[in-house]
Amino acid sequence: MRVSAGSGWGRGALAVAAGALPALSFPAPSLWWWAYAALVPWLLLLRTARSGGRAAVEGWLGGTGFLLATHHWLAPSLHVFVVVVAALMGLLWAPWGWLVRRLLGGAPAPGRAVAAVVLVPSAWLAIELVRSWEYLGGPWALLGASQWQVPPALRLASLGGVWLVTLWVVAANTAPAVLVAVPGARRAAAAAAA
Repeated sequence: MRVSAGSGWGRGALAVAAGALPALSFPAPSLWWWAYAALVPWLLLLRTARSGGRAAVEGWLGGTGFLLATHHWLAPSLHVFVVVVAALMGLLWAPWGWLVRRLLGGAPAPGRAVAAVVLVPSAWLAIELVRSWEYLGGPWALLGASQWQVPPALRLASLGGVWLVTLWVVAANTAPAVLVAVPGARRAAAAAAA
């Protein structure tokens, strides 16, 4: 059986891999700068999903990949159940996947694009708030925590904690996805930079 990037299996595998990419920004290997681009492949994959339901599935799969990559240290004690826990917690990203496709799918109008820069980070933050509940494991692998040694991010954290840093990082990832999604946005950005 052949799996292509356009097939359900191929896109599912891409979603898991894309969701795992942000793990590189956390300590070991601690590529903090990677956090500002790590979500872009996942966002671009979600925006091209054939339906909102498929985007929700790819959001779930990406969330599972994110949790497996950032919680790999649980494998010695949980064994195969780390996959089960990651898959269950990964469901939190299903609505996020749907939202990304809703706001960035097709050729969004400028209003939808602006809404994406606000709502996509806010929805990610909502996921982190739910995951931080002590009965769900506590605040492990919060995206803003990847910036723990970056002075500008620490200044943001002094104003709004790790939550504001998370919003900033996800917004920084959403902006390039918006530039890809909105017709003419790349030309306008290039003209503004010239």
